[in-house]
Amino acid sequence: MGILSAAALILLTLAGYSSGVALASRQRPFLPTVLDLLLVLLLWTAAFWLRGSALNHWLLVGIGLLLGLAVGYAATAARLGRVDTRYVIPKSELPAHAREAGETAVAPNLLKRLWRRWNDFAGVMGNIQARLIMGFFYFIFVTPFGLVSRFVSDPLATRQAYDASGWLPKHATDTHIDAAKEQG
Repeated sequence: MGILSAAALILLTLAGYSSGVALASRQRPFLPTVLDLLLVLLLWTAAFWLRGSALNHWLLVGIGLLLGLAVGYAATAARLGRVDTRYVIPKSELPAHAREAGETAVAPNLLKRLWRRWNDFAGVMGNIQARLIMGFFYFIFVTPFGLVSRFVSDPLATRQAYDASGWLPKHATDTHIDAAKEQG
């Protein structure tokens, strides 16, 4: 049960961080960087450190979620504070009645509008989570294999001894008349 609760704590802290990033980016394009990966690792370290304390399990889950939300929001707001490139729905993507009237495509029902906003927010949050997980996958699994193959193997045979220049000796050209006749 300890492994399951640790995995839940990791995932909920990541969900909190990506929620904070999604809230702070406000429909602006956001690509996670190495700093985001380091912040998530720091959050996970803090969550596991708090796990060793005498806190209630559900309180710890809430702290991890809210701490991730706060750190994600603060880091993204600081990074994107001066950037104002909001995503605008092109007119071609709007329904016909919205294009003609100049309105946005807003559902008339309050529940439908809330569901649409939640759906958009969850999509952005999932995109950020996927990028963070792929970043961890790259640095944990792909980079070590790349470094090992870079330093151990030489598939293009580019490493040579210092005395080897790579030049090949030229064979003497046959200058007889018979060799000239065979070229033709």
